[in-house]
Amino acid sequence: MLPDALAGTLKGVRVLSLEQAVALPFATRHLAHLGAEVIRVQTPERARPIEQSSIELIRSKRQVGVNLGAEGGPETFLKLASACDVVAHNFTPRVVRKFGIDYEGVRAVNEDVIYVSLTGFGTTGPWGERPLFGPGAEAVGGHNLLIGDPDAWPGRPGTGVYADDTCGLYATFAILAALEERGRTGAGQHIDISLYETMVAHLGPVLAEQSRGAEARRAANDDARFAIHGVFDARGHDRHVAIAATEDQLDALGRALGVSPVTTASVAAAVAALDAEDAEARLVAAGVPASITADACDTLADPHLWAHQFYEVRRLQAEGGATAYPHQSAAWGGHTDGLVEEPRYVGQDNEAILREVAGCTPDEIAGLIESGAIGEANVAPTGGRRAAADHETRIERGELSRVDPPMDWGVFDDR
Repeated sequence: MLPDALAGTLKGVRVLSLEQAVALPFATRHLAHLGAEVIRVQTPERARPIEQSSIELIRSKRQVGVNLGAEGGPETFLKLASACDVVAHNFTPRVVRKFGIDYEGVRAVNEDVIYVSLTGFGTTGPWGERPLFGPGAEAVGGHNLLIGDPDAWPGRPGTGVYADDTCGLYATFAILAALEERGRTGAGQHIDISLYETMVAHLGPVLAEQSRGAEARRAANDDARFAIHGVFDARGHDRHVAIAATEDQLDALGRALGVSPVTTASVAAAVAALDAEDAEARLVAAGVPASITADACDTLADPHLWAHQFYEVRRLQAEGGATAYPHQSAAWGGHTDGLVEEPRYVGQDNEAILREVAGCTPDEIAGLIESGAIGEANVAPTGGRRAAADHETRIERGELSRVDPPMDWGVFDDR
């Protein structure tokens, strides 16, 4: 359970976030789980349906629809910003300067604001104005060249949002530290964080080796510190077991799998004849570190995570009725009852936020609606899965190994 003291850590903190894509929404999601009031700003004209894949990034946030390109749009944003503790964006520096909502513009109306610029390359330097998304950050940050088989093309981290999530976590830590510093000194600050730098920050050992003339190479699953180290195919479709055994564990590994001598080839042959679960159980019982390489279905149905209340079942209202789906609780303690709120559509909280936060009168709100500075977009989700042709294309490209039949997540309601 999430301790009450931790759950309310950021109670009373208000965050205004002009956010898109993944990195910044991921950061502000954690702030919301800690009790902050997060106001997500989006342009109604660009609103997309609330799909199952986006719920984790927009839940527990209030939604205001502001069109910065319309008359009164930037002024409305600044009114909101003047009453917030944290103001954040993940657009290029040029965009926020254009509308006068950069750090200088916001600080003029909120002197002690904590302002967060989450950009591709930072707000200064020769690449400062270049846009960048997660996959590009992983490549330019030096990660892709270190992943995969030595004789094959460079690879990618196994999730499309690795760079985004990493940068988002760094942003969360920085915001928490800035809030603590402001509580101590009363001063706000500008947090300038980038996808590029947070990726390079993970290359510490590689950069250290390079500085001494040692060039890192792709090594697939090999590791020089272990006698047997790799991912081995098991019986069945796309089932594998990861094994990491030191020299002094080789005898135990051989007895568990019934092989002698113990070599990478003999281990591979033995595991291939077993179900992944059986191979894992034998090795773990023998004291050899081993684990099934879980896919998304394994993780979603994992009884341990359900028992720990890491998942909860919610229902998404969509065309054709409500669909049950699993959603994640906070990663630092499981269940977050009362903190995780249903996702809201763009502009759903316009009137309340403009009245409570910006201090707008009903006439002023009506004028903003008329000018197009604010709006809403209640775009209904389809609730359906991707088209079969799309799945086939992704399988051909190697993005998916298979497509499982739809699962009724309602069976987990009582867990």
